[in-house]
Amino acid sequence: MPRRYYQYPPEFQMLNVLSTAGATILGVGYLFPLVYLIWSLKYGEVASDNPWNAAGLEWKTTSPPPRSTFTKTRSWTSRPYNYDELKEIPVER
Repeated sequence: MPRRYYQYPPEFQMLNVLSTAGATILGVGYLFPLVYLIWSLKYGEVASDNPWNAAGLEWKTTSPPPRSTFTKTRSWTSRPYNYDELKEIPVER
């Protein structure tokens, strides 16, 4: 579409209205996550080291992880995403 017109010619007016409506919808769509992000930064709880109670090795240490995370090689007694049979393995630091 041509730029710097104070009034679009009639053949471009519908495209201008559609473009403006689409940009408005996108702008409102971007505002919702931004408002929620700001609200959660101000009022939200601080997450723990393992907020989802995940079973993967990367979640078995503090956040941020220390320089020497584990003192020995870890072994697992269950699959990482098998939460039914998950046994808590103590972390050795």
